[in-house]
Amino acid sequence: MTNNDWTPAVLLPNIYSEKTIEGGSVALTPADDPRITAFGVAEPNFRELLSRFTDAFNEPISPMVLIVRNDVLPRLTEVEAIASFRDIVALSIIPYARGMSIVYGGKVKRRIYYSNSFWFYPWMLSKDGEALVLSTPALHALHMVEQFHGQCSPDLSELEISEVDECLFEALMARWQRHYLGNRQRRQDRALFRSLNMAVQAAQLPGGIDVGIYDIGRMLSLWVSACEILAHTPPRGAGVHQVYALLNQVSFIERTLKRRRYQVNGRPRKKRDSLPCWVYSEIYKARCDFLHGNPVRKDRLNFTGAETSLFWVSPCLYRLVLTGFLQLPPMRRPPGVFYTDPQHIVERALLRARRRKKKNT
Repeated sequence: MTNNDWTPAVLLPNIYSEKTIEGGSVALTPADDPRITAFGVAEPNFRELLSRFTDAFNEPISPMVLIVRNDVLPRLTEVEAIASFRDIVALSIIPYARGMSIVYGGKVKRRIYYSNSFWFYPWMLSKDGEALVLSTPALHALHMVEQFHGQCSPDLSELEISEVDECLFEALMARWQRHYLGNRQRRQDRALFRSLNMAVQAAQLPGGIDVGIYDIGRMLSLWVSACEILAHTPPRGAGVHQVYALLNQVSFIERTLKRRRYQVNGRPRKKRDSLPCWVYSEIYKARCDFLHGNPVRKDRLNFTGAETSLFWVSPCLYRLVLTGFLQLPPMRRPPGVFYTDPQHIVERALLRARRRKKKNT
């Protein structure tokens, strides 16, 4: 199933955008992208497939399409390459969105807060363009395009991609090109993409209408794992000290984040560390209590008395761990431009996370 220079690889019906997210040899495009339109002309069944998506109330939706340049297709033999591109896109959006929610309030705009929005739809047109095929660990199936009725997830609905962390996206895509299309693979790149995949799992909706403390605890555990994969340094391994080291490599924009005034897990009692290290310490301690079977109160998954939960701020902390791992420089504010640098936003989110709840009077 190929046309011109690009091949549609997978559909994503839970997101939409007027703009294309370009990755050089891969891209996430709206359905009206010229490359998709040209492919639909050559493959009428693909055009028919795109037209058969609705939400749960039969309102038409237009899925986004992940496409791959034909000249690199033979080199992307493993599904992990395509999934890793999806992970990059998701984590260039979700931490930024969570940070914006904490700093400016979550009711201002419907943002993408969960990685379920980037779910790959399981049905796709077959290579000969004649039928639909599905292949998952649970099911292998074949069906006719004329009988297909696709939907977005009812627990999320279709959300628009708005703010993208461009600095992080570009740095991660440079690593993607090197790891999947380069001549050799490096341990650091392998660790990076395993960590991103773990983080995408951590950023999922913790549950549906049955969500509870078990679900929140599981997600915090995955965030810790995502950080430890990045921080692992043979032969010393991975632990809180290695994650602290990555956080302390960040060039912070907010000066208060540099101040070492917090007692953190694993340090001598008299030694103090930065606020990001303290946040990670709280996440790590909550994770250990949860996984080790200790009694865990619901408020243990929050900062004591704070407005923002550990669960909600974890992606922002992970963005800073990535910043240290990749050695990303902070953006410089152009004159007269409203400052929404993603790193600055997640830094401010961590500062906001320490605010206390207002007591009822």
